[in-house]
Amino acid sequence: MKFYPTVGLEVHVELKTKSKMFCSCPVGEWEEPNTAVCPVCMGHPGTLPVPNRGAVVFAVALGLSLDGEISRVSQFYRKNYFYPDLPKGYQITQYSVPIIRNANLLGVRIERINLEEETAKSLHMEDGSVLLDFNRAGIPLLEIVSAPDIRDPEEARRYLVALQAVVRFLGISDAHMEKGQMRVDVNVSVSPDPDRLGTKVEIKNLNSFKAVADAIRYEIKRQSEVLSSGGEIRHETRMWNGKSTEPMRVKETESDYRYFPEPDIPPLHVDDSVLEEAKGMLVEMPWEKEERYREEGVPSHLASVLAYDRDLSEAYERIKDVDPKLTADLLLNVVLGKLNKAGKSLRDFDLSGFREFVKAFKEGKFLRDYLKEGIERHIGGGQPFSEIIENAPKVEKVDIRPFVEELIRNNPKEVEKYCKGQRGVIGFFVGQVMRKYRGKVDPREVRRVVEELLDNA
Repeated sequence: MKFYPTVGLEVHVELKTKSKMFCSCPVGEWEEPNTAVCPVCMGHPGTLPVPNRGAVVFAVALGLSLDGEISRVSQFYRKNYFYPDLPKGYQITQYSVPIIRNANLLGVRIERINLEEETAKSLHMEDGSVLLDFNRAGIPLLEIVSAPDIRDPEEARRYLVALQAVVRFLGISDAHMEKGQMRVDVNVSVSPDPDRLGTKVEIKNLNSFKAVADAIRYEIKRQSEVLSSGGEIRHETRMWNGKSTEPMRVKETESDYRYFPEPDIPPLHVDDSVLEEAKGMLVEMPWEKEERYREEGVPSHLASVLAYDRDLSEAYERIKDVDPKLTADLLLNVVLGKLNKAGKSLRDFDLSGFREFVKAFKEGKFLRDYLKEGIERHIGGGQPFSEIIENAPKVEKVDIRPFVEELIRNNPKEVEKYCKGQRGVIGFFVGQVMRKYRGKVDPREVRRVVEELLDNA
């Protein structure tokens, strides 16, 4: 029997504001636990939460970027559940009226984007005890809930890569999954009827694109096997252990959370000043960058990588004017590999000097083989690009015409192929010349001369 999978994603993204969602405690990475806390984020009785205007602006900017509907008036609710990482015994979040509705990303509908607060960080010790760090409690959080529009693991991965790129380009989150700044809950169901959803199973707290794809793939297979054998799928929450999903608990329903409007926070108004500030944050979206890069001559497989990585995109923009295709190729296929091998990042790489290095090559000051060598000298040895250019082996200026003319005379069959439109034979002649001069002549000049003499043959 054929089964049809359906996947929905709930993504939690920590916002990069200066202070927490409902208090003035600073947001950051702290070495000492439980130091960035106050009575408000610790949930002490009698405290009053006040929404962070910056977080509201960030949420609206994301909504505008994804063509969502902005709720000019929304509401905070209390979501009650008694976990140790919530000192109040409830979470302040949004429910029936979220700040963003009906957005879209790569054809996947986003039903709602909620503003809420982060929980404390749980540290699981080797002896089985759990320690809590409340520095994270209260950090502004966006919950981004997609419709069940995703059909396979690869589509889920593309959606998440795009979402991570968008929040990074907007500057509203670093969205490092390994640091917990972006986490994914996956809802998976399978059904023998493509027009009817099956019983939903939730997989909690996935923190890498690979984990998401692997968990979806496994859960589709597991549910299909259960249904094929006549079993039933339980509506439950499961966890991913790296190889399979395991039951955690029976899935809560909305009634279990006992939502009710937060009595200490009045309705949230998005006024014109918030809307204008959010509009001022809008930037070119990754898929728009990708299309522009392809138009600039960058191959599609390179353009898609550049466009969705903020650091790579910014680096490319700084150096592309010399030769977009060549700089993209060197950046992704040479520079990144050598940086990774050396344990370095783009921040350790002299982009301005690299631009001059590529420019020198385009001006014919050295041959292509020296590009990789020069990059290695800079990354591995720390040599400035100015010295690398100065010490480059000089291109020999030789008159290759007599030898090319001799090649044409001695290879009439190859010339005939060229005259019939088989331009690939140019490579034969260029290769012969490069071997003759042991690669010490500029292949671009060789090709130009070969084409000229073949056209006149």
